[in-house]
Amino acid sequence: MVKIKEIKNRIKSISGTRKITKAMEMIASSKIRKAQKRILEARPFMNKIEDFITDIAYYSPIHHPLLSKRIKTDNVLILGITADRGLCGGYNSNMIRRIKKTMDNMERKGRSCQLDIIGTRGKNHFGYMGYDINRVYENLSDHPKFLDARKIARRLIDSYTGKEADRVYICYTRFKNPVEQVPSLFKLLPLSFRRKPWEAESAGTGTGILSAEDQICRVNPEFTYEPSPESILEWLLPEYIYTIVYTTLLESTASETGARMTAMKNSNDNAEEMVRDLSGKYHRARQQQITMEIAEIVSGAEALAGN
Repeated sequence: MVKIKEIKNRIKSISGTRKITKAMEMIASSKIRKAQKRILEARPFMNKIEDFITDIAYYSPIHHPLLSKRIKTDNVLILGITADRGLCGGYNSNMIRRIKKTMDNMERKGRSCQLDIIGTRGKNHFGYMGYDINRVYENLSDHPKFLDARKIARRLIDSYTGKEADRVYICYTRFKNPVEQVPSLFKLLPLSFRRKPWEAESAGTGTGILSAEDQICRVNPEFTYEPSPESILEWLLPEYIYTIVYTTLLESTASETGARMTAMKNSNDNAEEMVRDLSGKYHRARQQQITMEIAEIVSGAEALAGN
């Protein structure tokens, strides 16, 4: 009787957990559509800014601090994007491994690394492991805003122009679909003619660098830029960096939501399977108990009849 009661309690507990995971799966599935929409809305703006920057820089001999490469690359700043919450499968662990791998590779090359972290999970892990975290940004993973990206990018630009860092990288998760997310590394500064971070793999080489054939004019070179190409580039380059940071935040948010939706779906499926197994055990145990009770009744009746 005790065994049957334990099985019933386990079924009740797992059924309650299944309701929670089902609700979380439905919430994540509704959020993933919004996250995908935001990515698609941000890309045209990103493409147009890159068009103008490519044309101005390609047809004008302009030297800008954000475009010029440095011979010395001893100091590297890495911005790692993680989530504020868990229950999203291997999203955070995969991203943390990617950040660690990047830092190890840089240190093997003799470069010192500064670490900026977005997300509570990354802050807790690297803080616990004894890493020196330069800056921490929290409460951004659910719904990042462009102003948040602007503030983060502004600090990255200041670190680069102030020569605190010779290169700036972003470790983020590239969103492919709700069940596939790719931890990726993107060199933010110094800027170079490149494809967008989400198109790096489809470019063929995987580096994202444009070839000479790709550097073609998409805006008529006879156009006149006013007040001057230099002033336009001075305004566009920060906006381009703001948009890159914002896009990586959107990609990471969509990846986190997709990973959570997949994890909750798997949890829900596992809970259903466990309930089915426990229900079978419950019915077998109940059948054995009924059989035993019938046998006891029959034995008692025969004993009374014999007397």
